Amino acid sequence: MKKKDYRNILSQYSLRGFAFGLILAVLIILLSLDAGPVKQTGEGLWSLLYLVPGMWIVVFFPFIFAFLGYQVSSVFVRALRKQHKRIKKEASKTRMVLGFIDNLRQGKLDEIIPNNRKHDALTNALIKLREFMIQSKKEQEQRRLEEEQRAWVTQGLAQFAELLRKNNDNLEELSYNIIHYLVNYMKINQGGFFLLNQPETGEEGEKYFEMTACVAYDRRKFADKIIKWGEGLVGRCALEKETIYMTDVPDGYVNITSGLGEATPGAILIVPLKANEEIYGVIELASFRPFQQFEIEFVEKLGESIAVTISTVKTNIKTSKLLKETQIQAEKMAQQEEELRQNLEEMTATQEESERREIEMQGILDAIDHAAISCEFETDGTLISVNHNFLNTFKYRPEEIEGQNLKIFFFKEDEPELDKILSQLQKGQNFRGRVRRRTKLGEEIYLLTTYSPVVDNDGNIMKILSLENDVTEQVKMEEALKRSKEELGIMLEEARNEVKEHFKEIEAVKIRNEKTLEGALDAIITTNKDGILEFFNAAAEKLWGYSREEVLGKHVSKLFSKNTAKNDPFVSAFVNPGENKIIGQRKEVPILNKYGEEVPVLFLLSEAQVGDDHSYTAFIQNVEVELF
Repeated sequence: MKKKDYRNILSQYSLRGFAFGLILAVLIILLSLDAGPVKQTGEGLWSLLYLVPGMWIVVFFPFIFAFLGYQVSSVFVRALRKQHKRIKKEASKTRMVLGFIDNLRQGKLDEIIPNNRKHDALTNALIKLREFMIQSKKEQEQRRLEEEQRAWVTQGLAQFAELLRKNNDNLEELSYNIIHYLVNYMKINQGGFFLLNQPETGEEGEKYFEMTACVAYDRRKFADKIIKWGEGLVGRCALEKETIYMTDVPDGYVNITSGLGEATPGAILIVPLKANEEIYGVIELASFRPFQQFEIEFVEKLGESIAVTISTVKTNIKTSKLLKETQIQAEKMAQQEEELRQNLEEMTATQEESERREIEMQGILDAIDHAAISCEFETDGTLISVNHNFLNTFKYRPEEIEGQNLKIFFFKEDEPELDKILSQLQKGQNFRGRVRRRTKLGEEIYLLTTYSPVVDNDGNIMKILSLENDVTEQVKMEEALKRSKEELGIMLEEARNEVKEHFKEIEAVKIRNEKTLEGALDAIITTNKDGILEFFNAAAEKLWGYSREEVLGKHVSKLFSKNTAKNDPFVSAFVNPGENKIIGQRKEVPILNKYGEEVPVLFLLSEAQVGDDHSYTAFIQNVEVELF
């Protein structure tokens, strides 16, 4: 509001107070003039003022109320002024806030807020908001930059994984493709690939680095360069197993050549190809511009993948060599096993012949047991009667043995045995056994004897009945056979020991080969001709998710989906017995892991044949690469 408006308000309220006081004063005076004393005097107002001095106050009522109206309006005007100032201040603040918001909308975050607003709470809040938005913008820009870098790394790793998957048979060609890819993708000037060569176990020689590939300005260069282990920056990088990054490159260390001349690069990056703390080679990159940190980390990640691929290629070469040696050894062992089997069959036939003869001898003994060599004697051994065969056997005449005791037919040292037999018979027990006897001429004979007590109705022993067969020849044959068996047992034991030694050698070779295959980075499985799994290494357990206890002895179709086993010619031939397998060709096929997921792999199948038995060994490489 303007000052004129405030004066009008003061004037209006003053006039209204004056008019109200005037009307009130007139009413009071008019009412007072009707009073009796005033009428009696007849002088009117002056008489009233004289009689009632307090009426003078009534007379001044217009001025009094005019003053009161002025004072009330003054208070109201001051309140309006304060309210107007507050509204004006809030409007200014609102305009400032709207302007600030408009600047924020337009991205003008550097606009300065007036100093007179510095200590205002809203202003401070807006300043903090602006600072927060400036920080958020910086963080958003940083995130965008990091996202671009991450996308660059992700795309590079994906392309590189495809490159490694397609080129993993020839190390020299692989090294050129790797370094060519890096130089182009990173837009740098020059790169070299150094492959570590080291002697096999048991061979003499020192390990060294050989430059197998070199690329500059997108063109292939051929350089034969040898660096000994530990020499130069390449040797130091391999020895320390750490990345070397240089921006202060000495003159003459390496030159980048173009059509315009030569120049020293501005930055050198040397990265070891390391997997499981083992060095397989070194990559050296040169550029006129410095390498950024994410580019260095990208090359280091690629170094791990390259090292794993080189290790896999070398392992495949070594495994193929070992497999050929194993097949040759298996064939030799199969021949030795066949010879041992024939020897065992011959020894088994000899043993069966001995058993057959023993059975025949037992039949002879049974027949002799029924022969007619018999006699009767008392319980004390006194002879009662003998038959003709008895006399012929012992070469006695009847009168010579009449009333004699059985002791005359025993050697002196065998009489205790006779006493024992008689004691047994006296107790009513039968005796059956082979007994050594003595003829009249002192000859030693053996009889298979059966002594049976004959009892009366009262159970008393009347006599002893003896039935005997001459088994002297059998005893002699048994002794000879025993000696033969002992000799044969010695021969069999020697043959068994020899067979055990051969089997130990076979088992040792088998265990050594299985351990060699067990340590391979690629998954390796072996099946027999019926498709039953016989070998499942640790890499196969990791790839499929099964433990070897879950799959060994099971059919190989367990490792593939039904659709793949039916429609893929390679897998169908592999899982179905009797079909011709695709041998020696690397195929990409999907496998089915324990969790029902199909995983693409490279599959190479080899065959081993020993006699009529076939076995198939598969080398499987996972083609998936983890990017982070």
